[in-house]
Amino acid sequence: MRRFLSGALPFYALAGLAVCMYLVLYKTDLFDLNAIVHGATGSSWFLVFMFVCVLLESVFPYFGYFPGTALILMSVALNPKPADVSVFIVAWLAIIVGSVLSYGQARFFRPLLQRVASRAALNRCESLLDAYGPYARVALFVHPNACAMYFTALGLLGRNLTRELAHLGVGAAACVGVLFVVVTRLVSSVGATDDGELQLLLAAGLVAIGTLVGLYTAWRPARAA
Repeated sequence: MRRFLSGALPFYALAGLAVCMYLVLYKTDLFDLNAIVHGATGSSWFLVFMFVCVLLESVFPYFGYFPGTALILMSVALNPKPADVSVFIVAWLAIIVGSVLSYGQARFFRPLLQRVASRAALNRCESLLDAYGPYARVALFVHPNACAMYFTALGLLGRNLTRELAHLGVGAAACVGVLFVVVTRLVSSVGATDDGELQLLLAAGLVAIGTLVGLYTAWRPARAA
């Protein structure tokens, strides 16, 4: 069970954050995302707006779950015209820049971590990354928050950044590409308004992926034994 939770909990946490943002954004009167996206897509600053939103979501841990991917989803579903290659490239670049910033701030605070955390805890983190690092890269294909957390871990442990950039580039492209495909192929029928179905679909996808990752994490050591 512990092995299962070690693999599944990060994805479950992201799903929980997605549901919390759904409640905040769609079940309260604090924001009207439909109005925000409609206004943004008609502006000449739309690409800048998209870059900043996805960038904030890709920097860990200061912004938590900022709804950058929700805005990508809505920009495609509510107004397909601006959702072209330029939006794809801008979102891809934002994920890369945000992940690199996550790595940089983790390296900056690494001396503080070494003073606070025990050497045994750091060694355990190192061993976990060595054992499951290649599989953790799967998270790069899932969500900008996952990219940010992975590169934050790399920075805190002092791992090399350059060898991971290729995985980040592919993972970020896959992440944005999956969002586009999901919306245009499966949920574009929501029409001119969005009541949060896309956010709930994202949460459900994260739960499913977390369950699969948890099962694999629990099964792999048992098989090796």
